Amino acid sequence: MRSDFQTMTMQELKKYVLEHRNNQAAFHALMERIDAQPQDQIYGEVDTEKFAELLEQHRRFQKG
Repeated sequence: MRSDFQTMTMQELKKYVLEHRNNQAAFHALMERIDAQPQDQIYGEVDTEKFAELLEQHRRFQKG
């Protein structure tokens, strides 16, 4: 496996970190790459009834 973390894909880097758990440089490279990714939308308070409806819609869509 290449040791140049910048040229590795995210999947390759994750695999490398799992196989070389004591490699701090690889771990830091992975954390920097994760931090650089866009963050998912963060939601505030959620109405539990509305959430249940959305969850059911999502499940129906997945089956669809």
